[in-house]
Amino acid sequence: MPAHADFPLEKPRPSENTGTLVAGPLDAYVPSAGKPWDARRVAHLYRRLGFGASFEQIQQGLQMSPSELVDQLLDGAAGQVPPAPPVWANWTSADYGLNPTLTEAHRRELRHRWLFDMLGESVRAKMALFWHNHFVTELFVYGCNAYLWSYYELIHRSAFGNFRDFTLEMGKNPAMLVYLNGNVNVVGEPNENYARELMELFTMGEGNGYNQLDVVEMSRALTGWTASFNDCTPPEFNPTRFDNNPKTIFGKTDNYTFDTAHQLIFTERAEETSMFIVKKIYQRFVYQTTYFPVVQGLAELFRASDWELLPVLKQLFKSEHFFDEELMNAHIKSPLEALLPILKMANAKYPDHIQPVWLDDITFWAQRLGQEIFGPPNVAGWKEYRSWINESTLAGRWNYAALMTQFITQRPELLDNLRTAAKGLTNDSKDAALVTKVLVEFFTGQTLDLLYQKAAVEYFKAGVPDTYFTNGTWDLNYDEVPLQIVNLLKYVVKLPEYQLS
Repeated sequence: MPAHADFPLEKPRPSENTGTLVAGPLDAYVPSAGKPWDARRVAHLYRRLGFGASFEQIQQGLQMSPSELVDQLLDGAAGQVPPAPPVWANWTSADYGLNPTLTEAHRRELRHRWLFDMLGESVRAKMALFWHNHFVTELFVYGCNAYLWSYYELIHRSAFGNFRDFTLEMGKNPAMLVYLNGNVNVVGEPNENYARELMELFTMGEGNGYNQLDVVEMSRALTGWTASFNDCTPPEFNPTRFDNNPKTIFGKTDNYTFDTAHQLIFTERAEETSMFIVKKIYQRFVYQTTYFPVVQGLAELFRASDWELLPVLKQLFKSEHFFDEELMNAHIKSPLEALLPILKMANAKYPDHIQPVWLDDITFWAQRLGQEIFGPPNVAGWKEYRSWINESTLAGRWNYAALMTQFITQRPELLDNLRTAAKGLTNDSKDAALVTKVLVEFFTGQTLDLLYQKAAVEYFKAGVPDTYFTNGTWDLNYDEVPLQIVNLLKYVVKLPEYQLS
């Protein structure tokens, strides 16, 4: 364990309703002497919106204004075409027969695709991961690959779209129909499971504007849709299973259907829903303790934008508030956020540098650390934040992150990329202490305390005779430099600073 592993992983933050942050919180960030548009803030944006940045991406970002970069990242992600279906997208159980090996091979293929995207375009992949932890399903419950694909495609295609439409479509998604028992919700025997989670977890928040009667009546409105996980056939609406009678939801009576009952949430409980969803976005991408003026302002925009997500995300990520010093390096990384940036910072690209077996390792390591792709622990999803780190997982993070650095050593191009980054970041300096300091800031977004900075220098210089650093023999063209950087990185990933973004 590093000597200062018991240091607090976070700094005190403003309280939810009485925050003390300066500036109009949703004003657009304007660089200033006290808050410059520098490599650290570019990297901050990339860490929160994606999974980190390479030296090249940071340099490109510095040539743009903050607003321009946010637009480029979000518009680019939102403008991507929907994921192309694999050949097995509509396979039924009969197509697989009794072939569990093929079943798992297709699941592995989809996990790989998502990880490739996290290491590539990154932003849509990150937002889809957020929605995976919002509209939670668990693969082992519904167990059908065609349903898995349908769910994966939906959370990617709708990641930046209209939340009202997204919610409605999710309710009819076969993975969700099976997972929350919508497929057995029939007239005369309503199943309350999906209706309850629709209001409690997906739109309004627990106990926030609904009661038990609303749950019962909502479940009646949602009857009729079926999906058979036994044979993996597409979902369909069966009118004979629908409760075709009046229902009273939120005090209003009508013969609500699946669609109109969903719409009712967004008309009758618009404020509750907008606040709940925006607060959840804030907690995931900014900080766990929300700042009320920001959430309130974004919720108003959400409603005014007719439930479009992109305007809300743009205002948040362009804001003075998002780039505030107090909120940088305040987010505890998820397992994937701790592992994937190691390759991102070495500018690893698919398919040139990434081996499929690496992705199997990353999948396994993330699972061991509590983040299983397609397998959140329950309908409430991963708790995130402090729950990511405990006595067991912290040691695992150190070990698995160190193993990630070994991937870099297997590719000369990645080693060269690290050398190029060191040269660019330091103006080709020959000062080992300066190079170390700048690289640590690149890896963590922070400056270490003097004691740990000195230790970092020793890790960086290890294996090279001390005299080389004093007589001019050593510079960043020295053959061992890439391995020196990897050795430094192995030290850095075990620091508390690295666990924050």
